[in-house]
Amino acid sequence: MASELIKYLRDLSHLAFPFNCFGCKSALDEGESPICDDCRAHLPRTHYWRQNENTVERLFWGRIKLVRATSYLFFTKGGIVQEMMHQLKYNSRPEVGQILGGYFGMELDDSWYSDIDVIVPVPLHKDKLKKRGYNQCDSIVVGLAQEMKKSFRLNAVQRIRSNESQTKKGRFERWVNVNEHFAVTEPDFLTGKHILLVDDVVTTGATIEACASAILLVPGAKVSIATIACPNPV
Repeated sequence: MASELIKYLRDLSHLAFPFNCFGCKSALDEGESPICDDCRAHLPRTHYWRQNENTVERLFWGRIKLVRATSYLFFTKGGIVQEMMHQLKYNSRPEVGQILGGYFGMELDDSWYSDIDVIVPVPLHKDKLKKRGYNQCDSIVVGLAQEMKKSFRLNAVQRIRSNESQTKKGRFERWVNVNEHFAVTEPDFLTGKHILLVDDVVTTGATIEACASAILLVPGAKVSIATIACPNPV
């Protein structure tokens, strides 16, 4: 009787305050994850994790030595991925990152990326972290690590200076703006390891390049890169 009452109250609450999909905003069925089954089925996957010399890897050619680089989804203006990234980054919904990280982890665990040792996020500066309340990349890392059964460190790299907004800067200006803004705080843990460096979105790659450069100063460290989204080259 009690369990039936709990179910009734939960269903009533769901009718009054329906849980909506982070992508299409439609009401979710009971037991459905915060991304509805239809949106998940139609996510614009890149499949770059199975492609040598993919677009994300080529972005870093001649700039930094990486083992591999990939993104999970194509980002288009006004599309479902932009909406989910906005929810993750600005609307205090870190669960979006963990869910997408888990989806991505299922793909990476059955690919060339299965040999990574530890997963770390691109960090936020402490001032921005205090203002936002969380680093959106942390939740992505947790989702990836859980699905891939890998170690992770959320504070292995630190942002030591807060850079200006990157929005209106070109590639070179962005690189100058973030260069030497990162420091490794756990070098002993990263020594000799293959590190998967994670960010939410890659555009010019300047921030990721600067962060990876700091990690590569650790003896024996190797770096691969994974982001949830990248621009659609089409």
